Order: sequence, then structure tokens, then C-alpha cells
Amino acid sequence: MALKTAKLSVWQRLRLLWGRPRRLFMNIFRPGVVRASLARRRGECRRCGACCQLGLKCRHLKYGADGLSECVRYQKWRSSNCRNFPMSERDLAERDLVAPDTPCGFHFEPRGPKA
Repeated sequence: MALKTAKLSVWQRLRLLWGRPRRLFMNIFRPGVVRASLARRRGECRRCGACCQLGLKCRHLKYGADGLSECVRYQKWRSSNCRNFPMSERDLAERDLVAPDTPCGFHFEPRGPKA
């Protein structure tokens, strides 16, 4: 059973389309920022497939008989965008645009006080 996604405006779709190159840039050019953010990430994937439908539906996304999403590339090779998603609260907010009624299994601990 595929995830029921929300109807999105043109501006919301553009925001989602911009997220993919933004995350790629962060993974390549700001790996320290990504690592620090991932250190605050807690939870686990619920396999809803919403993150695979940001902007465009990923061609590697399939749904099993149990209704859970599956990546056909999971065991072979996944991009840094897939491995590290969500990298920040911003990614979760974008994911929630796609599937607002299906909560993500990940959350982020608050940032500590700056010294």
C-alpha cells in the first residue's frame, strides 16, 4: 500500500526540489556540519517512504506486501542523501510537507548552548 501524499502548491514543490541539491552540497562540502547534526538525530526509520518522494518519487522506491517501503538499492549502494536523511530539522519539515499525517521515526535533540 503506497503512502498517501499531500497535495502541494508549486512553491512547496520547488522547495522540495531544491532540497536534493542542498543536501548533496552539504554532504560533499560540509561533512562536519552533517556529522554534528547526525549526532543529534535520534530514532529509527519507520519505512513510510515519504523521504523518497521529496520533489520527485525515487525510481528505486517499492512497496512490499506488508505495505512498508523498500529501496531496491539498499543493500548495494545508496547515495549520501539517502544514507544521511534526515540531516536536520529542515529535512524533517520538508518531509512533513509530503506526508503530514504519517510521523517520521526520527527527531533531533536540541542544540546545546554555544560557548
